[in-house]
Amino acid sequence: MKNIQISQEGYNEFKTFLDNCNMSDYNLRISYIGKNCSGAVFNIDRGEEQQNDIIEKINELTFYIDKDLIEEFKGFIILSNSENNGNGLELKTVLVPKSPCTVCPGC
Repeated sequence: MKNIQISQEGYNEFKTFLDNCNMSDYNLRISYIGKNCSGAVFNIDRGEEQQNDIIEKINELTFYIDKDLIEEFKGFIILSNSENNGNGLELKTVLVPKSPCTVCPGC
């Protein structure tokens, strides 16, 4: 099973974004950084392999993802701007947990 799903369009757009950010390599870590009213929040940044990682290679990109994140969220999807209805690149999880938030209206 692929742990990261990305279309060719999404790949091209994401790689162009990385090139425009002057990435010296394409070793990337997906990290969990917390929750907000919209759900779980993740970050993609430069990364190196750690002991509990699953490594996902897509063409020139290498993603390092903690095995626990894969187990909890069943993987990740990277959407291009057009796949995301004009709202920019997006990283989302395959399994979207129900939000426990009861503070904001509409959650």
